[in-house]
Amino acid sequence: MLIGYGFQTVPPEWKVEEKTACGYVRVYDVYSGDAVYEDGGGARPLKPGSICLFPSAAPFSIRHDPKRPLCCTHLHLDVAPAVLRQMTVIPPAENSLPRKIFDALRTAAGEGNEEVLEPLAAAFEVYCRQQGLFLRLDSGISAALLAMSGDVRKNWRLRELGALAGYSESYFIRRFRAEVGVPPHQYLISCRMKHAARLLWNKEVPVGQVAEQSGYPDLKAFSRAFRNHYGLSPSAYRQAGRLFP
Repeated sequence: MLIGYGFQTVPPEWKVEEKTACGYVRVYDVYSGDAVYEDGGGARPLKPGSICLFPSAAPFSIRHDPKRPLCCTHLHLDVAPAVLRQMTVIPPAENSLPRKIFDALRTAAGEGNEEVLEPLAAAFEVYCRQQGLFLRLDSGISAALLAMSGDVRKNWRLRELGALAGYSESYFIRRFRAEVGVPPHQYLISCRMKHAARLLWNKEVPVGQVAEQSGYPDLKAFSRAFRNHYGLSPSAYRQAGRLFP
């Protein structure tokens, strides 16, 4: 599912610092610039012409040289109940299906044509699943993921989630963190933030209503959580946040 998109050259201060698993997959079609991805296994440059996918279930960072800023088309994809554990690169290939999809995505993103963007992003996600790029989790953990993403307003209890997964509470917590990269409560926050981000696309929905529908009856608590997750206030994200990789 498409969460965000854009086509741009990033500003000098831009960087990505995911200290914990973010819960969604960033995808960059890199056109130019000098940017480097880094995780516990080392550093890798983002080479122009490549389509790069960044993990949903592991921490990482991306930085660029402000003198040679990153320019890319980007997507943020929610692939739950599957995960991506490590950076994956689709090599340049002029007539490949991913290249054709992203050429169309670049045009649609530049025009802000969301009706076209969503099915194109879905087509790319299907391609990735066909290639086995996303790892599907066991049925118990998958059931818990789908339950949380399906009802973000609910204050899920660990006992309930463990029962859905068919595990004891203590084993469920350990298994969940090992599989998803974060504990259940943090994943629920991620689900709420992804839901809020999509609601904010609709400029006619008041921020207070977005907060309530995302599981936050307290607007201040919602704004604080949203800023902690995306680095922007909900109103700032509504104006520009989805344009940033």
